[in-house]
Amino acid sequence: MTPVNASLMALLIVTAVVILILGILLARLIINLTLLSKNVDSIAQSVQSEIQPTLKELREAAQSINSIANNADTQFSGIQSALKSVLGASSLVGCKMKGLMDGLVKGISFGLNLFNKK
Repeated sequence: MTPVNASLMALLIVTAVVILILGILLARLIINLTLLSKNVDSIAQSVQSEIQPTLKELREAAQSINSIANNADTQFSGIQSALKSVLGASSLVGCKMKGLMDGLVKGISFGLNLFNKK
């Protein structure tokens, strides 16, 4: 056997061993990826089963908060309209009283001026 043939034979054996090792490693990688995908699927199902009740409770809480806010808004509107009517009536009475008081003051001052002139 010549040195070139021996070196080619050694290269062939080393290449075959490397290809065999790479094949084994690739097979292990595929097996590990399959197990990983199964684990990820089970974790996703577990998280989904845990999140659904939480989302349901959050939805109910949001509806409760919305109804409370609507109720408070309705009550605030009622109070606001009542205050407007009370303030409107008091301002109307205040304006009438002011006119009455102005007339009364003018009348008294006119009467006093009549007595002062004599």
